[in-house]
Amino acid sequence: MDMKESSTPPSPTHLRKRDYFDDPHLPLQVYLRDPQPEFPLHGHGFNELVIILKGTALHLIDGQAFPVKSGDVFVISPQQLHQYQDMHHLALANVLYDPDELGMDQWDIRALPGFHALFALEPAFRNQHQFRSRLQLSERQLSRIRELIDQLHHETHTHPPGYRVMATGLFMQLAVSLSRLYSRQPGNESLDLLRIGDAIAHIETHYADPIRLEELAAKAHLSKRHFQRVFRQSMGKSPIDHLLHLRLHQAAKALRRSDRSITEIAYGCGFSDSNYFARRFREAFRQTPSQYRKSGG
Repeated sequence: MDMKESSTPPSPTHLRKRDYFDDPHLPLQVYLRDPQPEFPLHGHGFNELVIILKGTALHLIDGQAFPVKSGDVFVISPQQLHQYQDMHHLALANVLYDPDELGMDQWDIRALPGFHALFALEPAFRNQHQFRSRLQLSERQLSRIRELIDQLHHETHTHPPGYRVMATGLFMQLAVSLSRLYSRQPGNESLDLLRIGDAIAHIETHYADPIRLEELAAKAHLSKRHFQRVFRQSMGKSPIDHLLHLRLHQAAKALRRSDRSITEIAYGCGFSDSNYFARRFREAFRQTPSQYRKSGG
């Protein structure tokens, strides 16, 4: 019997966090690739902020190929598979980060529509928008961003005294700067994402207030049904579930940091029924609010 060579493509490489983060207590790492080496199709257990520093390439991601060039900025989510092909003098900065360990869901940067557009919405709508909603930096903007990246690279690789705090602060500055630049970016696709980002930012900053789905959909310039679908596609949960998540985590923070009564905290975080709050809190944290407070969270 003749043996035929298998035509099955090799399995994608999965990059593990422990192999790429120098410090297990700092969920940040920066790699400057000049030039970017050949690397097989891969995914990873962390997020990756990519800034193309120079050159061009085809970026294969989730089965679609998009041209990239100097000044392009985009985020690769953990579930996405990607690879660079047809590279011409390609140099890039890879900023690896774990948003959960960094506590990014608590940063006030989430009040910026550009943050949601760049870090959550653009990756979710990349294929639909054919990569037209990516952030594109001018030469001057790229030069300023490169300064921040070089500082962050220095902190994460040389570990001077206080490097963890400094690296986290530099990454926050980088994220804010890019989010603001995205908010000023023209283009129909970017505007669509910014409108949705505005609705998400409204939830983030007004979680304690009554919020109507119709109000959010109007901010996004979408029908209520379409907004719910788009929100779930980009955030991984419904608007109501996201609002509940925010309220519960703000309540948990208040339980750790204040002496207010549990009922006061519940009402202050947007819950109108303390019994409902207690039930949902226990479902989320596997403890009652009073047990959570006594254990210190």
